[in-house]
Amino acid sequence: MQKAIVLVLVALVVLAGCGKKADYYSQKANEYLKQGDIDNAIDQFEKAAKANPSSHEIQNALGAALSMRGDFALAAQHFKQAVTLKKDFLEGHYNLGRALTETGDAKGAIMEFKKVVQLDSTYALAYFSVGGLYVKMGMPDEAVKAYKTALHYDPSLKQVYLNLAATYVGLKDYDSAMSVLATGREKSPKNAQMAVMAGRVALLKRDFPQAIALLQEANQLNPQDAFARNDLATAMNLSGKTKEAIAIWEQVLAMNPEPALAQAVQKNLDEAKKK
Repeated sequence: MQKAIVLVLVALVVLAGCGKKADYYSQKANEYLKQGDIDNAIDQFEKAAKANPSSHEIQNALGAALSMRGDFALAAQHFKQAVTLKKDFLEGHYNLGRALTETGDAKGAIMEFKKVVQLDSTYALAYFSVGGLYVKMGMPDEAVKAYKTALHYDPSLKQVYLNLAATYVGLKDYDSAMSVLATGREKSPKNAQMAVMAGRVALLKRDFPQAIALLQEANQLNPQDAFARNDLATAMNLSGKTKEAIAIWEQVLAMNPEPALAQAVQKNLDEAKKK
């Protein structure tokens, strides 16, 4: 499953040199952020921005706080002001790209991410973000290139492996998906999500023994994942291990899963018991 991730860079920064009033308001805003009080933090950053309207850092901090509240359109305005005040402000361009992504302006977001990599060609998160946008735009080949570049510069980004594998699945290139997940699992052997996805890809390949092994591992890593447990039962059933599948589906129902899954599991269970 392709999953978009909001990676707005919000730091509890001390905005020094912005003027005494602006510094005071900024420090108060950071204190509120530490307490999880976003509304009051925004109020203080707005006062700081009025006290020093020429500070790109304050505009960026205000935009970041607004993003935390989900006000992405307004946040984008402040990020735009930040990069207008300082055109080579890498974090501002990145945050603007993320805010525009959330408002649905994919082309505008891609333009900002391209500005980021012009300033720093190794900025992996920008390539990752572009990859997600290309997927939404129906450009999977471009998405693959972007995700691969992200991993080239930062092989530790776990979500990129998942998104790249999902993109390959969309292209029905299951071998490439398995290869990407194998690399990701080597770097993060305790990542249950990667084991689950690898198991599902193995199911698509109808490699049931491999699917069973991977999904058993996933269930050991995260025993509370009812969906993965259902996938394991499916793999067991398709491989002819009906009794084992029935036992696992009964375990899933005992976990009180969400209604849609419970309905699907009950249907599978009833059909398996008829065999």
